[in-house]
Amino acid sequence: MDSFKESKRQIINALVLILMVTTIGVVGFAFFEKLGPLDALYLTVITLTTVGYGDEVARTEIGRAFTMLLVLGGFGVVAYGLQATATFLVSPEILNLRQKLHTLKTIRRLENHYIICGNGPVVDQTIAYLLQSVQMRLAFYDEALYGPVDNFLDRIFGDDELGHYPRARAVVRRIYLSSTRPFQRVGTLLDLIVVITEDEHYAHKLRDKGFFVIEGSPKYEATLQDAGVERAKAIMVTLAEENETLLTVLTARDMNPNLYITATAEREDLAEKILRVGANQVISPFELAGKFLNNLTLRPAVYDFFNGILFDHTLDVQSTQITLKQGAPWIGKRVRELSLNDRFDAAVLGICGTDGGYIVAPSDSYVLGEGEDLIVIAPSRSISAIKDEAVIGTNTAVKIQDHHPPTTVNPKQADKVYTLEEAEAAIAGMEKHFIICGDDSVAYHAVMQLDPTRPFVVVSQQDDHVEKLLSRGFRVIKGDPTRDETLLRAKADTALAVMISLEDDADTVLTVISARAISNQLLITATADVDETVRKLERAGADRVISPYNIAAQVILLATTRPIVSGFFTYVLYNEDAGIETTELYMQDNSSWIGKTIGDLRLERLFRAHVIAIRQPDGKFTYTPPSERAIKAHEVLIIVTPMVHADELRLAAHGDEAKRPDTLRRTDVITTIVGRNPLLE
Repeated sequence: MDSFKESKRQIINALVLILMVTTIGVVGFAFFEKLGPLDALYLTVITLTTVGYGDEVARTEIGRAFTMLLVLGGFGVVAYGLQATATFLVSPEILNLRQKLHTLKTIRRLENHYIICGNGPVVDQTIAYLLQSVQMRLAFYDEALYGPVDNFLDRIFGDDELGHYPRARAVVRRIYLSSTRPFQRVGTLLDLIVVITEDEHYAHKLRDKGFFVIEGSPKYEATLQDAGVERAKAIMVTLAEENETLLTVLTARDMNPNLYITATAEREDLAEKILRVGANQVISPFELAGKFLNNLTLRPAVYDFFNGILFDHTLDVQSTQITLKQGAPWIGKRVRELSLNDRFDAAVLGICGTDGGYIVAPSDSYVLGEGEDLIVIAPSRSISAIKDEAVIGTNTAVKIQDHHPPTTVNPKQADKVYTLEEAEAAIAGMEKHFIICGDDSVAYHAVMQLDPTRPFVVVSQQDDHVEKLLSRGFRVIKGDPTRDETLLRAKADTALAVMISLEDDADTVLTVISARAISNQLLITATADVDETVRKLERAGADRVISPYNIAAQVILLATTRPIVSGFFTYVLYNEDAGIETTELYMQDNSSWIGKTIGDLRLERLFRAHVIAIRQPDGKFTYTPPSERAIKAHEVLIIVTPMVHADELRLAAHGDEAKRPDTLRRTDVITTIVGRNPLLE
């Protein structure tokens, strides 16, 4: 900003000096050469600019002397003015202004785009997640571009699997990509994202990364209008001040009644108000992280499945939503007639009906209807082709209702209430149970969602927290979770998993080290806010690490850009209101299901359950397997089932001898759910 002010000062000075020199020149030529005002001005201008056409010159000796003095003085003044003007025009402030004007012009042409409001850790992680998504999409696209040249190289050098001339291949591939890529226009989500922020430095970083940025407060109509809110499809509101979040949501809803609005809020009372003024969904980062931490610890295979199709950019598979508009060619067809698996390596995971209800893993005979939304899993390369084929038709009314209202969390109460001594005695005989070590907001929300009658052991050293847990019927160990003695009292040596979410990062790392030293079979999950802590937890022995802010960023972005997919995920994962959950069944050696087909099990008829995926022993997933698919040993079935049948299903699948597997840990995989932030690099 100082350089900008200095450039302005120099331009003003230059203009004053030029005006003075021009005036002197006009007066001098008029006096010495006896010229009229216009001729004197003309001679002054061509002299100062060194043009000199020759049609008008000084003819007297004193006039020529005056001309030389005018040139010597005036040329320096003009040069100074030109330098000041050039400096002003290329100053960062002017370039930034030009960039802003170009951004506004581009945004005016956008329709059905997405707006992100705010700054802070959730927005940082959202931006990082978007950039990673785009980078991976471009990487997959580049790999697809290699197809023609690879076929050519195979004919020249032989089969690539034999390793013929690898360096020559690599050089040819690079030359081919660099020559063809500039002519390929690859559309990404960044083309439809507008970010609103009040932080000028942050805005500059975002522009460098390719984002459209509007500087200003989103609570004002003028700022939202600049972002094109009247034409936008959805907006994500994540502001540091939750009162401003409420005002922004209210303003956005007034400006666009059809806008899909997601927001974040910590206070439950304020979240309800934000919903009342027009938000479709309000997310609490810590409550959401608690739910994810539970799922990651208790159902790791389920977590891997949903994380893979919803959030993991390293896998060339994703989920998308497709609305069957009026006149769409898929309307009236049965699912099997689409041949999605044969043509696109795709599958229909679910359907959202016109009433907002969900159908899980529809049968091949299901007839598709107008206005229904399909949740489709497919490789990234096939998504565009599927949409191009399916969405032909006339636009129908936009669904603006919330497909996934927040599920109610009613803390469960056990009939039996323990004292500390009784709890420790009961824990002494436990095995294949789950341990929760936590004293922060994530741990609090995680425990709020757990059933104390299940095999849980909670470790805490806070008196008030211990009393509340005991009053609900939890088995509690009071002590320091960083100490081996405390973890052994919680029977960490016979447990299946331990989740760790502590206020102090050092305590979290030390607890992970202690737990891993006690058992190599133990699945260890933990939380961390920064990458540095993540790396320490991984080295200490944690299998899975999640960040509350990254989880919130992923989910709110999903809810903003793919609300139908988000609604389906919320509905089937663990939904007490609907009585639905997604569970994992381990095909151990003693399972009677091994060798049978999915159709043989009659899961839908007996339990109203649906197999939506199978995790193979190598960790890869088979999505929506057909009824003739035979079940093999050491596979894991991902099943959506009514909660009332979940225990019965586990008993039938796991056998009488072992209701739970010996370990939930996959030692070949360490999953870190924390995205690095390219803005900080």
